Amino acid sequence: MSEADPVAVKKYLSGHEVEPEIADWKYFDSNFNRDRERGLVWVREGRVAGFLGLIPFCVARGGVSAAQCAWSCDWSVDPLEAGGMGLMLAKRACGLYDGIFNIGGNENTRRIFPRLADRTVPDAAVNLVLPLRLGSTFPLLPPGILKRALSRQRLLQQIPVHWVRDRRRIGVSIEPGLSPRVISVLGAEASRDWQPFYDTDYVNWQLVRCPAVKCWSCWISSDSPLRTAALIWTSRSFSGYWRLFFCGAMTDLERIEVLTGAIVSFVHEQKGVALFGMASHLETGLMDLLARQGFLRRRTKLPFYVMRGRNRELPVDEFKSLNFLDADLAYRFESDFLSKDQ
Repeated sequence: MSEADPVAVKKYLSGHEVEPEIADWKYFDSNFNRDRERGLVWVREGRVAGFLGLIPFCVARGGVSAAQCAWSCDWSVDPLEAGGMGLMLAKRACGLYDGIFNIGGNENTRRIFPRLADRTVPDAAVNLVLPLRLGSTFPLLPPGILKRALSRQRLLQQIPVHWVRDRRRIGVSIEPGLSPRVISVLGAEASRDWQPFYDTDYVNWQLVRCPAVKCWSCWISSDSPLRTAALIWTSRSFSGYWRLFFCGAMTDLERIEVLTGAIVSFVHEQKGVALFGMASHLETGLMDLLARQGFLRRRTKLPFYVMRGRNRELPVDEFKSLNFLDADLAYRFESDFLSKDQ
C-alpha cells in the first residue's frame, strides 16, 4: 500500500463504508505507521479493485516481544473482477509479518480464512452486554413500523432498565483521555501466555487519535502502585453505546469488580443505553464476574484465525485474552449492534 496512490485508496475505501476521515486515521497516520506496511492494494487498469488492511502489533510471551504480527481488516475485492485476487492479497500479506491474525471479519473473511488459516477457533470471542436503558431493546424488535416509531422516541429510550447505585463510584477515579496512570499498567503484568502487547502508541492511536471515539481512563484511587485499570469509550456521533477494556493484573478479579461497578455507574450518569464487553471463551473468571454485574452473553461469538507468515515456526496458540482493542473493533459502533441474531 505504501506505493499506492492515497487518493485512489481512499476513494475505493469510501465505497466500502470506510469514510475518508476514518481512512486517513486508520491507514495514513505516519506517527503510528512508522514505515510499517499497512495494507495491500490490487490495482487493475489504473484503479483500485481490491484491498486488505493490516494493523501491526507485537505478540509477547512472558513480557518479552516474540513476534511482529498484524491484524487483518477491511478485506474486499471488486466482485466483478475477483478471479482469486482475495486469496492472493491474503497470501502476500503473510510475507510482510511473522503472522497474520483476524477476529470476526466480514463475509469474505469468514468464507476464505478457514481455508488459509493454520489455526481456526470458531467461537473464540464472547460478546457481553449490560442493558442500561429501554433503548437497548429496540434493535431486537422485528423490522417494521413499530421498530421505526420506537427508535425515534428519545424519552422512551432513556427509561432505565438496570438499577445503578451511585455510591459504587466511591474510591475510583474516572478521567477523560488516556491517563498516565493507566499507561503505567499497559503490558506491565508479564504473562507466560501468548498474547498481544498493546503499548502506549497503539492504545493512543486506537482511542485518542481516532476521530470516531472519545475515551476515559479508570483506576482505583488508593492503589499505589497501580495494578489494574480500565478504559471506556463511546462514539462521538452517538453516545448511547459504550465499551470497556481492562488492563494490568487481569487475574485480580476483586479490583476488576470494583472498577466495573464504578464504570456502570458512570456510564449510566452519561445517559448510556448499553455497556459492552468482550472476552475470550477461556476467560471464564472474568465472564462470571461480569455476569454477576448483570452482563448478558450474546449468542453470536466471533471466530479467531491465525496464519503463519514469514516466521514458519510461529506458534498458533489462541490468545488467552481477547478484547475490543483487537483488530479494528474499537471504533465500530454499528447502529444495529444489538441486532436480533446477536
